[in-house]
Amino acid sequence: MELVKIKGVQKNKPAREECKNMLTMADIIEGVNAVLNPGKPKINWFAPADDAVAAVHIKDGKYDEATSNPSVVYGGKVSDNKVENLKVVAYEGTEGAIYAEGAGTDVTVDTAYISLAGDGQGIGGPASGASAKYNAKLTIKNAVIDTNGRTRYATAAEEGSVLKVYDSVICAHGIPYGDDIERPDALMSTPPPALEMDGNTRTHCTMSNSSSYFYNSKIICDGWAALSTESSEGYVYLEANDCDIVCTKSGYGAYSDPGCHDYFNDCNFDMSCMAAIVAGNSDMTFNDCTAECGSYFALTHCVNGWQEEVADITVTGGDIHTKKECVLVKSHNMMLDLCDVNISSDKGILVHTIVNDDPCATKVTKDVFGVNVVMTDMDVKGDLLHEDTTREMWVMLNSTQLTGAIQHANVAFDKGSKWVATADSDVVFVTDVEPAQIDAPTGVTITAKGAQAGEFALAGGGTLVVTA
Repeated sequence: MELVKIKGVQKNKPAREECKNMLTMADIIEGVNAVLNPGKPKINWFAPADDAVAAVHIKDGKYDEATSNPSVVYGGKVSDNKVENLKVVAYEGTEGAIYAEGAGTDVTVDTAYISLAGDGQGIGGPASGASAKYNAKLTIKNAVIDTNGRTRYATAAEEGSVLKVYDSVICAHGIPYGDDIERPDALMSTPPPALEMDGNTRTHCTMSNSSSYFYNSKIICDGWAALSTESSEGYVYLEANDCDIVCTKSGYGAYSDPGCHDYFNDCNFDMSCMAAIVAGNSDMTFNDCTAECGSYFALTHCVNGWQEEVADITVTGGDIHTKKECVLVKSHNMMLDLCDVNISSDKGILVHTIVNDDPCATKVTKDVFGVNVVMTDMDVKGDLLHEDTTREMWVMLNSTQLTGAIQHANVAFDKGSKWVATADSDVVFVTDVEPAQIDAPTGVTITAKGAQAGEFALAGGGTLVVTA
């Protein structure tokens, strides 16, 4: 039968529900211990060592010489609100460089050379390369911060603080790791297996109602993470502008935990694994970024117990290349908004959804928002494969030509879009489709649900079978 206009079906998409997940740090500690450390004394992996001490401690707007550690300082000038030409070399895991705390603290570090070694403990605090806590403001310019050791953070912001980093290089190496090296076994001392990476330290972390900004800087990790977030307790903001973000051996570029909001403008991601991990109810935005990824561009997962959580990923402009799927979605609702971006996968898959085998995965007991993929002003090749049986996929093409298979998705077109299926596909048309908007080569069959049944020959030699 000659192809005619295909009428779409009327289908109600589940509404996006408000998510009220805002776990406290105490809630997270309790939940993770229950799953990964059952029946044992609770471990708080956030807390720094009790005897941690910084080379320079600024507290409540004053340089606190009595609680600072001048023995690891090899140069520099320190005042209440400015640190200049600081040189720190420390070999103990409890020894850090700059610790700013208290609402009265607003300190700028201009030129610093910081080298730290030794295994650390917790996130942030005095043993970090540079850390802000308890509503402090810390600005770093022209610095090199380099750490070696397990759980040895280069920078951190927590408890309502603001960290700004300009024209600097921050790097965390961790300790040696690999298939033939014994892994640390302490809780959360290495990435959870579900994150599909290795390593034992993160370069930076923002948490607990804090904000971090990076400008024209290089953020480097040898494993686990370059830019991380944790436990927002309400709202965490992470932004990078004109930065190079590099994972050398294993790890991710950036993470957004529930309540965290990450923005990247004109950044370059050079990743051993993925550029982004989006967890729970959180979001990431990329504007004119480039990404070369050893696995995915983004991995999303929901492990917090709230089935209404949605991951928002917005990508405008830029170039993205991945060795595996561009986006892997593990049992998670998602809004993926791609606009005018050049994105490709060596595996030929743009988006792949699966049922998460993580023991912490959130269970679904109702109709949820689902996986939403919106592409605008795109000419893109790759498959959309929906294998998560607990929710639906919804695809919207706006002024876009998509060349690739679509499996188990609801598909909508605007009048400026076209889909060429490259392998057998199974879809539901939820908008009308004009004959010129759909095609497939010989040997490929598109099975679709529409308002009227029929079997049609496509211009490229393929077949469209519509069931009502």
